[in-house]
Amino acid sequence: MTTHRLRLRLPTGAELEAEGDAEFVRQERAEFLIRQIPVAGAESAGGTGREPRVDWNAVVEARSGGLTLRGKIAGGDKAGKDACLVLLMASDRLLSQPKPTAAMLGKWLRASGYPVGRMDRTLQDAVSQGELLSSGSRRSRRYELTATGKIRALLLSEQMTLSVLGRRA
Repeated sequence: MTTHRLRLRLPTGAELEAEGDAEFVRQERAEFLIRQIPVAGAESAGGTGREPRVDWNAVVEARSGGLTLRGKIAGGDKAGKDACLVLLMASDRLLSQPKPTAAMLGKWLRASGYPVGRMDRTLQDAVSQGELLSSGSRRSRRYELTATGKIRALLLSEQMTLSVLGRRA
């Protein structure tokens, strides 16, 4: 049996360390991220959960059904995947389009300054990590955020809001 390890630290300060078989680590990660979802009224009830503060006008620019990120996401080779997560959340929030096609995502990424060839390869890690669901095939393939993906997208969007507006985290 192969032992898998995971160490996760969120910008909110919450941390998780898990060790065990792949399914156990995956389950612990999912439960940890679900617990990080802000609950409405949590502050008034004495909880520590809070809604991420995202100014979508600072994060993306929406023009004629297309989206463009207003800043770059730091992250090296995974920046394209993270940018896609933010674009998917913005598409849902601003365009009321929760499942854009791979062609649309590719167009938005290129307009945002990310060199991308094939969307399926760019988003392969996000699908395998459970952040995205994909349906369809080829250029008509559609991507949708899962609960875990929405959390990550909101946290990335909050960081981008802070960086674009020049505030500290």
